[in-house]
Amino acid sequence: MNWISGADLVAAVSKAGGMGTLGPNAGQKTPCNDEKEVAERLRGQINKVRSLTDKPFAVNIAVASGDAKKFSDAFVRTVIDENVPVAIVTMGGPQVYTRELKNAGVKVIQTISTVRHGKRAEAEGVDAVVAGGYESGGHLGIEDQTTLCLVPQVVDAVHIPVIAAGGITDARGLVAVLALGAQAAYMGTRFLATYESDAHPNVKEAVLKAKDSDLVVLCKNRGVGMSRVLKNDWSNKFYEKEIAGASLEELLALMESHVMTKPGYLVSRMYVTFCLGDVVQGSVSVSGAVGSISELMSAGDVVEQMMSQAKSLLKKLNK
Repeated sequence: MNWISGADLVAAVSKAGGMGTLGPNAGQKTPCNDEKEVAERLRGQINKVRSLTDKPFAVNIAVASGDAKKFSDAFVRTVIDENVPVAIVTMGGPQVYTRELKNAGVKVIQTISTVRHGKRAEAEGVDAVVAGGYESGGHLGIEDQTTLCLVPQVVDAVHIPVIAAGGITDARGLVAVLALGAQAAYMGTRFLATYESDAHPNVKEAVLKAKDSDLVVLCKNRGVGMSRVLKNDWSNKFYEKEIAGASLEELLALMESHVMTKPGYLVSRMYVTFCLGDVVQGSVSVSGAVGSISELMSAGDVVEQMMSQAKSLLKKLNK
């Protein structure tokens, strides 16, 4: 949801009773390699959310390393400066930003994919964890624990709220993870296919047409974060190299490769996918439950429908 979870989507989710979350490049259409400008873009999106709703919302901070860490540092400063109520931190350890954010009064939710990571996050002082199972879209962590298996183990291991992620697209998924002991559900792919999502129409169409057999998981058993994407020319090429025994270095180079949209102008494959709409050579990251999404809806209707149907399901189960 990096490029596509902008202010319109966030406000719609929050107004309906969920907690919308701004992505790192929220609502943007052009790449930028200046951390100050990127931070100002985020500030603009934060202010736009507040102009649309007074409900709570969050900002997603993807922890970077090396020279790229200047970007996540800038995001953290912006979140603190703007008194954003919640930060959802991912792609890095809880020791990096938790103390800084908590000292500023920001609630911190850490994404994790193992029980060990959940315990570590709790020890660092986070307020809640998102336990993401193998069914998730995008980066899947380094283990293949499913949501059904992971969530109850994390619930038993920590004393802070657990939010379940991975393969949740409707009320049935919400009720299921509540039964597992989670206190909320964390969703991405279902909101990708909404009117307010900033995803290119080609991507939304691809999501609505996708079947359960249209998916492939890349970088399996390589000791690095796996990725679930829709099958296309690029993912087929990647998978062929992987099963042919390509080295990890080769695969990572292809995974992180950039696309030249015009002479001398390189952009990330994710940008080419979600902003420019290339669903053939792009990397279309989606949930394993993408095949259950068949209708483009408003984000508010997604939340309200889920809550209404969840109440009906719970009533039925309690008879």
